[in-house]
Amino acid sequence: MMTIYHPHIVKSLISMEAYRVLFCILFFIPLLSSASSNNCQTSYCGQSFYGVRFPFRLIDQQPKNCGYDGFDLRCASQSTLLIDLPSSGEFSVRSIDYRSQTIEIYDPLNCLPARLLTFNLSNSPFLASNFEFFTLLSCPNDERMGTYYKPIDCLSNTSFSVLATHPGPTVRLITSNWTGCRISGHLRVPLVPIRQYDSGFTYQLDEDMTLTWGTPNCKPCEILGSSCGYASSNTNMTTYFSNLAGKAICYGFILFFHSKSHHIIK
Repeated sequence: MMTIYHPHIVKSLISMEAYRVLFCILFFIPLLSSASSNNCQTSYCGQSFYGVRFPFRLIDQQPKNCGYDGFDLRCASQSTLLIDLPSSGEFSVRSIDYRSQTIEIYDPLNCLPARLLTFNLSNSPFLASNFEFFTLLSCPNDERMGTYYKPIDCLSNTSFSVLATHPGPTVRLITSNWTGCRISGHLRVPLVPIRQYDSGFTYQLDEDMTLTWGTPNCKPCEILGSSCGYASSNTNMTTYFSNLAGKAICYGFILFFHSKSHHIIK
């Protein structure tokens, strides 16, 4: 049986659909103009297979609008990326995971413990998801220490060895009168939970540091396989560029365009 709607109901439905179409036009068309001007392509440092894209940008290869503040990277050699943390200096980049928003960094001079003495993440967009606490010990070089205590080579010299261990009973044991060791400092280290080395009770502290970032949040975009970037050159808002060119979905309507479209605004 055919359903007949009252003229007022039909008029209301038409008005609602018209508003939806108008919303899509006013909302998406300005975004499409910025999408067409988005020329930020993934860049690479020499032969490195890690692509650099938003929120990071590669200095001298990508314009400033291709990256978020604090995410600048520098290509130091054929495959070495460097990031400058404002309060801690430059570190080499081991890897970047855009989906989990994590970055692994290490000391380019291979003496991370020395850098950890003054490591500070203030004024940077990065955070550490986990911290480990260590006590540094300075011990005379002799046979009394045995093979259970492995020194940090880059902090040691011919007279004294520097050890790192967790606070607690191990510190009291090592600093007993018969060892000649003394406490020389304390560290709060942004490392993933460290395994106990087979060498004994001390740590080299030479593993990579894993940092995270929360802003900008491009996780949903990465999960969808889309690209993230600034909505336009004169705003700090970020948006998601669909990799499925020619389609945008808006309130139940499918609008077809010839350029890549924004589909989510964050």
